[in-house]
Amino acid sequence: MNRIARAHIFLSILTIISGFNYTIAKWAMPAHIQPSSIIWIRMCCTTIFFLVFILLAKRSFYIAPKDRLRLFLCAIFGITINQIFFFEGLNLTKPINTSLIMSGIPITVFVLSAIFLKEKINWMNTLGLLLSAAGAALLLIDSKGKLNGLFLGDLFILINAISYGIFLILARQLMRGYDSVTVIFWIFLIGACITFPYSYIRYEYTDWAHLPSYAWAALGFIVVFATIINYYIGVDVLKDVSPAVSSMYVYIQPIITTLIALYFSSDKMDLQKFLYSLAILLGVYLVSKGTTKKLPEAETATAE
Repeated sequence: MNRIARAHIFLSILTIISGFNYTIAKWAMPAHIQPSSIIWIRMCCTTIFFLVFILLAKRSFYIAPKDRLRLFLCAIFGITINQIFFFEGLNLTKPINTSLIMSGIPITVFVLSAIFLKEKINWMNTLGLLLSAAGAALLLIDSKGKLNGLFLGDLFILINAISYGIFLILARQLMRGYDSVTVIFWIFLIGACITFPYSYIRYEYTDWAHLPSYAWAALGFIVVFATIINYYIGVDVLKDVSPAVSSMYVYIQPIITTLIALYFSSDKMDLQKFLYSLAILLGVYLVSKGTTKKLPEAETATAE
C-alpha cells in the first residue's frame, strides 16, 4: 500500500472516531463522570503516552527560550480553553450541534489568518463566511429556550472552536521548527498542570468504585481513541498529504456524527437543523475552496 492511500485510510478512521466520540462521551457525562474529571484524565494519559513515546524514540524535549511563551499560549488556547469548553459544551448540548459548530474551525482559522497573517479574501471566501455565520447563528437561536442548557452548550462549543483557531495560528511557527510530538507533549503537560485545580474540585464527586462498565468503556474510548490515537495519527498523516487534502474530511464528520447519534437515539435531525447544516458546511466548503494560500500544517489537527 502506498503512503498516500494509507494516509486517506487513517483520515477516514479519524473521522469515524470523532463521529463516535460525540455520542460515546455523553454516555459517561454528566451522569457518572464530571466533564472536568474527563478533561484532566485525558490530559494526563496523553502526556504520559507522548513522554514514553519521546523517550523510546529518542526524540528531543528541547524548546528554545524564545519560543516558550508561544508554547505556553498554545497550551492555553489549544488545550486548556479548548478542552474545558469542548467537554463542558458537549455536556450541555447535542452531538449533532457540536459536530456542526466544530466543522467551522477552518473558517475561524481563515478569519484569524486574514487579520494577523494578511490572508487574501475574495468573493467566494466572503460568501462562505456569510453562509456559515448565518447557519451557526440560526442554530444558536433555534437552540435558545428549547432545552435547558442547550444554547449555553452551543455557545461553549463556539468558544472552543474560536480558541482552537487561535491555537492553530500560534502553533504555525512551532510546528515548523520542532518535532510535532514534542510540541504536543509540552502543551498537554502544561494544560494538565493548569487545569488541575479546576478538575480536582469535582474529581471527588465521581463514585469511581461503583462506576458502571459502560462509563469506564466510554472513558477508555475518549482517552485511547479520541485523544492518543487521534493526535498521533493526525500528526503522522501530515507527512504524506497536504493540509488542504486532510481538511476535506471535516465535511464528512457531521454526517458520521449524525448517523451515529440517530442510531443510538442520542440526538435527532429535523428540517430546520438540516437546513442550518447545509448552510454551515457549504460555507466551510466555499471558504476552503476560495483560499489560495495554504493553511498551516497544524490546521488539520482535531480540536476535541
